[in-house]
Amino acid sequence: MFRKIRRYITIFRVFSKYNLFSLLYSEVNQYYVSNKKTPCGLDIKNREKAVKLRKALEELGPTFIKLGQILSKRPDIVPGIYIEELGNLQDNVNPLEFDKMKVAFEGYRCSIGNEKITGSFETSDFNILEIFDEFNTEPLACASIAQVYAAVLNGKKVAVKITRPNLIDTINLDLAILDDLKSLIVKVIGLGSNFDIDAFLYEFRDLLNRELDLSNEARNIKRFQENFADVKEVHVPNVHDEYSNENVLIMDYMEGVTIRKLSETSAEKKKWYAKIISTSYLKQVYLDGFYHADPHSSNIIIQEDGIAYIDFGAVGTIDDELRRNMLNLFYGIYKKRVDVVFEAFMKITGINKEDIDVRRFKIDLDDIISKQNYSAGERQSDNYATLALKYNLSLPSEFSTLERALILIEANCLELDPRFNLLENAKPVITRVLMKRYSPFEAFEYLQLEGDRYLEIVKNLPEGVNDVIETIRGYRIERLEKKTDEIRKYRTIDSITKYAFLLVIFISSTYLAINGEGYLPAMGTVGFVSAIFLFGLMFLRRS
Repeated sequence: MFRKIRRYITIFRVFSKYNLFSLLYSEVNQYYVSNKKTPCGLDIKNREKAVKLRKALEELGPTFIKLGQILSKRPDIVPGIYIEELGNLQDNVNPLEFDKMKVAFEGYRCSIGNEKITGSFETSDFNILEIFDEFNTEPLACASIAQVYAAVLNGKKVAVKITRPNLIDTINLDLAILDDLKSLIVKVIGLGSNFDIDAFLYEFRDLLNRELDLSNEARNIKRFQENFADVKEVHVPNVHDEYSNENVLIMDYMEGVTIRKLSETSAEKKKWYAKIISTSYLKQVYLDGFYHADPHSSNIIIQEDGIAYIDFGAVGTIDDELRRNMLNLFYGIYKKRVDVVFEAFMKITGINKEDIDVRRFKIDLDDIISKQNYSAGERQSDNYATLALKYNLSLPSEFSTLERALILIEANCLELDPRFNLLENAKPVITRVLMKRYSPFEAFEYLQLEGDRYLEIVKNLPEGVNDVIETIRGYRIERLEKKTDEIRKYRTIDSITKYAFLLVIFISSTYLAINGEGYLPAMGTVGFVSAIFLFGLMFLRRS
């Protein structure tokens, strides 16, 4: 109780220091004419408020820094002026001495020669540094949750990530206070009326739990390695499992420079790096459904033969339905078709047409399509969130997290290539995904999966027949009639489903054969022939 009271006093003091209480009585004016290159008076006024909020969050420590960083990824609910400033939140903190950090190795087990070492540093003379050939106790990076050190292990340079001690108690205390102050947070930060603060705090708590356990990051790294095993230009560090646990993560040290430190490189080479970054990221999103959620410039290392991703603590996943709708959105923009973009956006937000001004909304969508196709050297990925905020639409948190990540990717690529356009780089990926989606192999795989379901039904038929016999024996004629109707109905639905599925393949293949580009006509022809063949086969079997 006393710790909580002391923390409340600290928060009150910081809020007073930066005069954040004044934000309770002021609204963030977002609907005014402005120019990014020549800010007006309202821009400056709102910027000052956002800067105060950022400084206060930095002073309040790890929980509040993470809170601000998460909010910076939700442009659909947080005003743009705050998004931009919260994106500048610095997670750099004063480093702790290694003697305090090494408690993360408590209970550490390893073998040196034939000798087995077990125990904590409080009860053993064992020195963790003896495992390494070299270990620099001055950290490479210091964040609110962990510190990273450079070392040499078995002759190989590695990065050692160690969680800070005594974080969990502090974070739990802050989370309890945030729950008390949630209505105040909504007002101070100017969150939209469609914002579910309870769901947000639940997701925030879950995120902190994952980041505090470094074994989650180790699993993320291995998954990325598998996804990019065949992409020679993209590198992912190896994890040294024998020395890693939930508090310690040891991985290969990725040599190279960050994007901002890239100098004396030709413009053509920089364009090549920008293309690798954009295509590899679009692959993560649309092909893998598993992506790096914090791809800022410091987490992408430029190497001579390509790029390397680091820091996999924050990742995102996209389910098949959302991925399909997002691809339709991107495809509609690529083809400059407002109706396709509109339908995809409606499915993503989950709202009905009756809830918005459709005519006005489509005009805004047309403007976005124009910007995406004809603008170069400008960031475009935040257009969807701006649109959602304007019409008070609630985007799925997965979509908002991804959009924030795409904004970072786009900013990195623009730094490398001032004329960069994300849509141009997306076209090959879109073609690849469409080929995969409508290929006969995908259709065959679907039929195989459905075949397994039908096989399961056939396997259960004896039990069903036995039920029918028991029904007859028990003179329950009404149950027999009900089962007969169900079987007849199921057979009818089953036949309709099969024919409908083949009809979809037939129509899609015909469309691709006539209107497709690149490899799509050939793929459409194969699908068309396959559909005709399967129709004939089903007809013969039925006969």
